[in-house]
Amino acid sequence: MKWLPDSLAARTVWLVIAVIAVAELATFSLVGHYRRASHMDQTVQLVSGQVRLLQTVLPGLDQVARRALAASETGEQDLQLRPDGSEVPTLTPQFGFAHRLGEEVSERLGEAIELRHVGSGRHGALWIGFMAGGERWWLVLPRPRFEPQELPPELWGGLAVTLAAVLLIAAFFVRGIVGPLARLGEAVAATGDGAARTVTPAGPKEVRRLAERHNTMLEQLDYARRERSEMLAGLTHDLRAPLARLRVRLALLENESEQAGLARDAEDMERIVGQCLAFLRGEDSPVQPAAPLLLADAVSNEVARHCELGRPIKMAVDDTAVACQVAMAPGSLQRLLDNLIDNALQYGAPPVEVALAIEQPGTVTLRVRDHGPGIAAAQRGRALEPFAQIDPARATGGSCGLGLAIVRRIVAGCGGEVTLDGAMGGGLAVVLRLPTV
Repeated sequence: MKWLPDSLAARTVWLVIAVIAVAELATFSLVGHYRRASHMDQTVQLVSGQVRLLQTVLPGLDQVARRALAASETGEQDLQLRPDGSEVPTLTPQFGFAHRLGEEVSERLGEAIELRHVGSGRHGALWIGFMAGGERWWLVLPRPRFEPQELPPELWGGLAVTLAAVLLIAAFFVRGIVGPLARLGEAVAATGDGAARTVTPAGPKEVRRLAERHNTMLEQLDYARRERSEMLAGLTHDLRAPLARLRVRLALLENESEQAGLARDAEDMERIVGQCLAFLRGEDSPVQPAAPLLLADAVSNEVARHCELGRPIKMAVDDTAVACQVAMAPGSLQRLLDNLIDNALQYGAPPVEVALAIEQPGTVTLRVRDHGPGIAAAQRGRALEPFAQIDPARATGGSCGLGLAIVRRIVAGCGGEVTLDGAMGGGLAVVLRLPTV
């Protein structure tokens, strides 16, 4: 339901308010119904008693006494006696109270009565006609007597105080539920961002149990991560010794073609070992704030280093990005560019284009583009995952699928993001958006 608030606390408060409102409406409806029924019974008894009394008294009075009784002054809320005549109103009442009053009074008296209505508001009156001594007389019932009194203002004030007290109590209990859930949500979000964080179980039993399971999950994830790290570290360490022996034997070979092929295999193996070690170092090292780095100069130095090795790389720096600084260590930037440029040359096609620009305030964009076949849009998200092999042929080319995962980890460490886009004219563009400092 789109009209409901988003947060659990707001929904719970609205639920409490709705329940209180429904309960109060039901209570006032019942109280009002009882008051109207009680008032009707009292009015019927009063009118019936007065009519019987007057039907008994009036036949024994002479004309003078009758006129004197009819002309006597009474209070605003008292019944008044009036003789039949021209002053009797002709309007028949059309509201429910009058109909019910006429029916019940007629039933009690055992004879029909007539009803007339005059005026409006508090000055209106209901005229009740009856026969006494062969003459028609009229009892005038003023409006304050046939309309039940309104609820006193004190009752509404008490209702407001009660509602405020209930809301305070509800807020206390809602806080005890929503607070632990919010802290648990923050811990889950931090875990998803790579900064695993336990949470102290608090709140109701179900919330505490959920927090305990979250902490247990973190322990299991940490155990699995340490086990994986130990396995990979041991594997890469054990591979270094055979690689060293292999290089010695390569040097003793006289057949240059065999020596070149085995040298390439050794380089591929060494590259895989290097990627695994770099990934493990980034996984195990704690995140520490880095000093501001002038990005344009640092990228230029790294590109120049690759160009000295004979690699076809072009670089373009927008004027707006010349003075941009980011929170990244120079060693991290070097690993980042090494992986991107190596991937671009190994799986794409030259030349490699490195561009630096400001596309939105507070963020500098580093774009590395090749001219190869690129990666299908459906596979780009998976290409950023560790050990992902988009093309099975890459597994035989000295790759274990960690290059882009290392890049994403470095960029995430300084608060940025990595996306893969298709380049105009063909090729893959790796786009890094880094927050400036």
